[in-house]
Amino acid sequence: MKKHKLFTIVGLIISVVLLYFSMKDLRFREIISTIKNADLRFVFMPTVSVFAAVALCSVKWARVAGGNITFRDTFAALIIGLFINNVLPARIGELARGYVLSRRTGISLTYGITTVIIDRIFDLIGLLLITFIFFPKHNLPPRISQALSVLVLVLIFCVTVLVLMSRKRFAGAIAGRLARVERPAFARFAKRLVEIQENLERIGSPLNLLYLVFIAFIEWFFMALALYFVVLTLRININFLYIPFICVLLNMGITIPSSPGYIGLYQFLLVYLLSIFDVPKYEGFAASILFHASWYIPYNILGFIFLIKEHLKIKEIQKLEEEQNP
Repeated sequence: MKKHKLFTIVGLIISVVLLYFSMKDLRFREIISTIKNADLRFVFMPTVSVFAAVALCSVKWARVAGGNITFRDTFAALIIGLFINNVLPARIGELARGYVLSRRTGISLTYGITTVIIDRIFDLIGLLLITFIFFPKHNLPPRISQALSVLVLVLIFCVTVLVLMSRKRFAGAIAGRLARVERPAFARFAKRLVEIQENLERIGSPLNLLYLVFIAFIEWFFMALALYFVVLTLRININFLYIPFICVLLNMGITIPSSPGYIGLYQFLLVYLLSIFDVPKYEGFAASILFHASWYIPYNILGFIFLIKEHLKIKEIQKLEEEQNP
């Protein structure tokens, strides 16, 4: 069985199990009552905030990619990548991002993918900064405390990788050793390492790095605002200062294998995280549905439109994934 098929099956099983636990013992009358009492003044603000975050991500990615690559190029590629993650298994949206960017701008696919990798590293640093700034004084469950310890190690690792990979000698030595291994996958990875180093060297000035980290921070803060507007819409009683922290852990958690669009996993994580701060399960579930819909529906509509505009087919993306992971 191919790896991506196994990943798909495991993801579907995890989604079904987590959706069951997120809905277990729910009283649907309470959910309906929560929705009926919603403050509709804020109902579209989550989507507005989400797209502000997407716009900032596009600005950041264009800066990382450099050259003649524009906001329009990265925005289109990003939306298509998000759409692909929602409709296809195995989380190949990042690969789709690099592919669409290479098609639009004429850069190599390998270079396009390396810009995505670097962009995601800055995203991770932005998420971790929000974690530390909005770390709650609330007593946290042991599992969350353990997860945060892992996040600290991840931040240290990411910063170390950025510093080391910006050094030509280090990246060249690693790439040279990989290239000597007689396997195509190692050769591709070696080429990506060299291009990552070249990209980091180009953007490596301290001010530029701080700018990219700042954009990543503001980008994820807007995602936290989207969740806060969901909370306001449903009249859920929770301190705003907890929201960015919850949003970070939610976005870290969806790296777990699941069905396309994170269905089931998204509900379970948000219900659990809100419950830490004494939000009832029925309110947490209602929030998970509204927050999920605030980006899932517009990503799919806009992503499908961009896919047609770029004359792309979903089968083309699937074939690309098979070629990259034979």
